[in-house]
Amino acid sequence: MAELANRSISFLINKWSKQMKPTNEMLDSLQQLLQRAGAIVEEAEGRYITNQAMLQQLSILRKELYKGYDTLDAFRCRVHEGSMAQGYDVGHSFAISRFNPAKRLYICSGSRESVKDLTRILKTLESALQYAAEFIMLSGRYPRLARQPYSIYLLLDNCMFGRQMEMELVINFLFQAQDPDDKNHGIRPILGPRKVGKSTFVEHVSIDERVRSYFSQIMFLSGDDFKGEHIVYDNGDLIRRRVLAIVELDGDINEDLWKRFLSA
Repeated sequence: MAELANRSISFLINKWSKQMKPTNEMLDSLQQLLQRAGAIVEEAEGRYITNQAMLQQLSILRKELYKGYDTLDAFRCRVHEGSMAQGYDVGHSFAISRFNPAKRLYICSGSRESVKDLTRILKTLESALQYAAEFIMLSGRYPRLARQPYSIYLLLDNCMFGRQMEMELVINFLFQAQDPDDKNHGIRPILGPRKVGKSTFVEHVSIDERVRSYFSQIMFLSGDDFKGEHIVYDNGDLIRRRVLAIVELDGDINEDLWKRFLSA
């Protein structure tokens, strides 16, 4: 009887081990896909992406990433609970033991729905990562977001401290396409009390590499003396001739003078 019992146990262990092999391979694949997807999401979230299709693709990938980790955590908990039930001490790290049958066989007791969820998550992640190379290439063309003021100050010396979001809004306004025959020029007022950094803010916008590559000429005008403009930048592009005029006013402006300036 003892020999028969040992053979029965060995048979069950071998049978369950064979059933368990695909599940462990799927978990390994899921973990690799999650690491890859996580790296892509982290890199993309560090970029100032404005393309709506890319943002939608990033949102889908982020949701599937969370679902994948949720599924992986569910299997981690099942391994931990099964090991504790068998009297084994499992640490906080995740490892489906290849040598401990108690840890591996407990997963077999999980429902088929869990395996179906695992299969579905794998297929969805694989589908989402199918065009990952193209997404990485396109997202890499967008500027990086400075998340910490300390990093802005040290690493991005041409970006103004603490005004990154406002700066991007102004730059996006400057890049809006405008009909050359349209006499209504795009005007973006920068308003605020005295000595709060408006001039410094505008200066940082004007020295941005994207702005200087987009506009052929940048000129600065002060007060009511619109004739004494000072050209602060000229890239020599005589074809596009996009001109950015920066006007600094200390008070009310003469309307006739302003109309003549716009019609020039």
